[in-house]
Amino acid sequence: MSQEKFVVRKVAVLGAGVMGAQIAAHLANAKVPTVLFDLPAKEGPKNAIVQKP
Repeated sequence: MSQEKFVVRKVAVLGAGVMGAQIAAHLANAKVPTVLFDLPAKEGPKNAIVQKP
């Protein structure tokens, strides 16, 4: 079996809940390009969930 390195170029995390947000944060801290996807807010601005303080 060969010992080739696996290179991660970009990661997508589906769901910005408690676990998804933490995984995305960990990947971003490790300097891995990360895209975090979540469903839009039901009311108000579509990005209300991610802009919430």
